[in-house]
Parts: sequence; C-alpha cells; structure tokens
Amino acid sequence: MLPSLSSSRRIRLFAFTAYYAAQGFPIGLLTVAMPAWLAASGAAAGDVANFVAITTLPWGFKLLAGPIMDRFKFPAMGGRRPWVILAQTGLVLTLVAMALSNATASDVALLTWAGFAVNSFAAIQDVAVDGMAIEVLPEDERGRANALMGFGQVAGYAGSGALCGWGLIALGLAPTVLMVAMGVGVILALVIALRERAGEKLLPWSSGSIQHAEHARLLGMGDIARKLLHVLLLPTSVLMIIVILCWRFADGIFITAIPVLLTQELGWSSTEYSNWYANSSFVAAALGVLLGPWIDRHGARTYLALGLLGTALAYLALALGTPLWSSKPFWIAGLFAVNLMVQVVFVSAIALHMNLCWSKIAATQFAVYMAWANLSRSIGAKGYGEVAPFLEPGQECLLMAAVSLLGALLVCLANLSNHAKRLQRLQDAQPAEELAGDVPAKF
Repeated sequence: MLPSLSSSRRIRLFAFTAYYAAQGFPIGLLTVAMPAWLAASGAAAGDVANFVAITTLPWGFKLLAGPIMDRFKFPAMGGRRPWVILAQTGLVLTLVAMALSNATASDVALLTWAGFAVNSFAAIQDVAVDGMAIEVLPEDERGRANALMGFGQVAGYAGSGALCGWGLIALGLAPTVLMVAMGVGVILALVIALRERAGEKLLPWSSGSIQHAEHARLLGMGDIARKLLHVLLLPTSVLMIIVILCWRFADGIFITAIPVLLTQELGWSSTEYSNWYANSSFVAAALGVLLGPWIDRHGARTYLALGLLGTALAYLALALGTPLWSSKPFWIAGLFAVNLMVQVVFVSAIALHMNLCWSKIAATQFAVYMAWANLSRSIGAKGYGEVAPFLEPGQECLLMAAVSLLGALLVCLANLSNHAKRLQRLQDAQPAEELAGDVPAKF
C-alpha cells in the first residue's frame, strides 16, 4: 500500500505537483495552442477573443463548486479526493468527446463550447485539489508546495502547449486532443491510488472509515453562505479581490492580444509561438520552485508586490519597444520576462490567499478567490476584444502595465496581521457546539 498524503511529505509534494500538471494539460491545449492555431488559420481577433473568454469562463464559476463540495461529501474516502476523482474522470471523457467531434479550425463556435465543457471539469478538479491542499499541507510548507504546484501546472501547460501546437498542425485536432486525454488519465490513476489519510477507503466499495473529525461535520448551505460573506467583506479580503482583478485582467489581455499580434501582424507561425511561450513558461516555473522557501521565510505579500511591479515593467518594455517588434529575439526576451514575473505573482498570490482563509470554510473561500481570478482573466480577454479595433500598436501593452502597477500599489496596503486577528475573533465567536470535537466515524 502506498503512503497517504498526510503521512509523507515527499508523497504529498509530488502528488500535488502532478495534480496541478493535470490542470495544465487542457490549459496548454485551449489557452496556448488553440488560440494561435485559430489565429494562424485566419480567425478574426474577435473570434479568438471570444474563444479565450468563453473557454476560460468555467474557471470563473469555481465559486459555485466550493460550497457544493463543502456540503456534499463522501468523507470515508477523504475530504476532497472523491471530487478530484469525479472531476478528472469528467475531464477525460469531455476531451475524448471533443476529439470525436470531427471539428476543424473553421468550426470556431463548436470548438469554443467543447473547450467550455472541458474547462468546466478542469475547474472543478482545481477547486477540489485546492481544498485538499489547504487541509493536508502544513502552513509552514505552503510556500514550497505552491511553488511546486505552480511548476506542475506550468510544466503541464508548457509541455501540452508545445506538443499541441505541433500536433494541431502535423496530426490534426482529434489525435492531439486524445494525447491530452491520455495524460490526464495517467494522473487520474495516481489520484485513485493515493489516500488523503491512512485508514480511509481507497474506492467506495473498499474497506475504511472517516479519519478526520472535520470531515464528519456537514454545514448547511445557508451557514456556509453567511460565514463566507462575513469573511469576504473583511478589509484585507476586499483589497486582495481588487488586486486579483488587476493581475488577471492584464493576463487576459496578454493571452488574447499577443498570439494574434505575433501570428497575424509579425509573421510568426502558430507552432513557433506555442513553442516559445511554452519554453519561457517552463523556465519561469523551474525558477519559481526556488522561490518557495523564501516565501515561507519572508512572507508572500512582499513577493506579490514585487512580482506585480516586475510584470508592469515587462509590459512597459514591450510597449516602449515597438520599433523592435519585427525582431524575434526581442519578443522571445519579452515572453521570458513576462512569464517569469507572472510565475512570481502566481506562487506568492496562491500562498497569500491560502493564509487569508478561515479554516471552517477554507475550501469555499479559496474557491471564490480563484474563481474571481479566472473570471477576471475572462473579463480582460473579452474587454480587449471589444477595444482592440481602436488601439494603436503598443497601447495594449501600456494598458497591461498600468493595471499591473495599480495591483502592486494596492498589495502594499494589505495588513495581514490584522486580518489574522479578525479571523481569530470570528473563530472565537462560534457556538460551543460547533467547536466540539468529533471522533472518527465509520462510513
């Protein structure tokens, strides 16, 4: 029998890295490879923007999944593991259905809604994995774990983006999507093999029982909603919601504008863009792994502010470098700079938002933050599609720089120690019966 996630640090760090890689596989297909493929096939900028906005929209609905997962559980198999298994199974099946659809690059509407279905299950998987991480990871391990999880996701979408960028041209849509489905299926087997805690059921018909008292407590939807509203309206939480909007709004513009610009205006092939984007993302993620211990030691707020500032400067350099836009080395350097700074922001933001969560509703609260992050990216992509015809070359980069700089300034106003005190007061105010311990129950 393999060790459980809670009993082995190496196993849980490896497992969460792999689980995040599974999220990255469809991201590489739908966010990196397919927008460039569609653009290179002649799709209009507005159609590409709609594809990105709609296919990423399910990531904005993650706030609906969190309360459902907190309300409906099969605790004998763990707090979140049953949902991870369910979501990844759905992810494999929707990818197979997309491969069997016989769609081509001209079927933009069909591909858009197929991508929407794929990302719906990817988003549910993300919520479940995040909830599992909050429960299983010790607080002093979260910076390092999030760096590895970020690496896993980027390695997943970088590898998938590069492979799919090549596959869409060389093999066609169906074989390319089936390769992604096979990759997710391998990691699904790992999820099935690893329990959260020793003594839990491996599968519904296996022997085992509830091993964590909190899993036996089921909050009502009304109670979850009241607690969630209370904690989301705390000052630091509201401030960070605005910071998330700034960060991901700029990101939504970038992933929509840049592939169209490079393939349609500057003559890059879709494969060339996918490869360089994937390579720069992978290098950034590898360097981001080194950041984890520093975040655990010095705090996430500082690195989040520096990351947003660095992102703003990278976008500004692209805007001021319009005379060099015909130079491929300039854009390659730009992709590396942007993705490095984005990785710093990603790792530090995830760690910081985990620490903002109230333990009683941590999975739901974190799902709301991450749902808002992805909805903000969709808003950025859609907004760019509306204003793109009115922008001069370089102005999209100036817009991204301004929004990122605003986010960096707002992070400096966050008071995390006061937020922690407010969370403790909320916890202390809970009725005694809610705080009473339970014993592990049979299930």
